[in-house]
Amino acid sequence: MHWIKVIRPQYEQSERYAGQVGEVVGRWGPENSAVSREGYLVEFGDGQVVGVAEDEVEEVDASDGRPPE
Repeated sequence: MHWIKVIRPQYEQSERYAGQVGEVVGRWGPENSAVSREGYLVEFGDGQVVGVAEDEVEEVDASDGRPPE
């Protein structure tokens, strides 16, 4: 599992997740993004899957497979 934290939200869809940690469930890029940004599809605690750009996030260690607090 791969976890990220939204630290620099720049787009409307990621603004409400500022400071939150979510699980990466996929990638998105030019082939499935209207504006050709590269990033991750991330599932947050509310069950929403949101696309976030790579420069909006930092990786969070969750080596035991559980979401970090």
